[in-house]
Amino acid sequence: MHCSLALSVLLLGLVDLSSACFASGVCGGGCAPPMPAPSCSGGCGAGYGCGQYGCYQMRARAASSRTLKVERPETSLEIEDTPEPSSPDEKFHACCAERNLPDSCMAKCSYSTYTRDSLQNMYFRMDSCPMNAAADIHFCAAQGRDHTSCCARNGVATTLAGEKCMTFCDQRPGNVTQLDLSYLACYDRFENMKACFWHDVAQQK
Repeated sequence: MHCSLALSVLLLGLVDLSSACFASGVCGGGCAPPMPAPSCSGGCGAGYGCGQYGCYQMRARAASSRTLKVERPETSLEIEDTPEPSSPDEKFHACCAERNLPDSCMAKCSYSTYTRDSLQNMYFRMDSCPMNAAADIHFCAAQGRDHTSCCARNGVATTLAGEKCMTFCDQRPGNVTQLDLSYLACYDRFENMKACFWHDVAQQK
């Protein structure tokens, strides 16, 4: 129990002690200064662009479910139909791709790999996915939706932080919350929150 408490205190880095945002990936006024821009000085290689978290794989953009495909060396263009993401993991992954997350973060964009341990590794820099990308990953896990009803049923508020933990369940765009030490207990209900996210996405047609 003492080890768990100590680890929880160390994981306070999931929230900046002074002021932090971990909501919809949108940081409004009052948040701590952004982390330094990632270095893409060495270049990102063919098919990659430099984004806010480092090099990300560029994907052709097209309307609806039609995807632009570029063939080389003739550089001819071809339009092919691709299915819309249907499984929870496909939708999670597609959202992360839309946010231009680097490959190291894309590996977290699955309900089986986005875990407490993966967040811990990001914080302690044991993972090359930067910690400031966690807000985007969490937003995508929740698909930018409000899951407070499910979270209430799943006991997310049954921590020392109580109702404050519901902040992490409402990931609608624009919901930005200042985090402090009082939110730390919510980390214990991470899997309960994630179960709500997965369940909701799985039921979507």
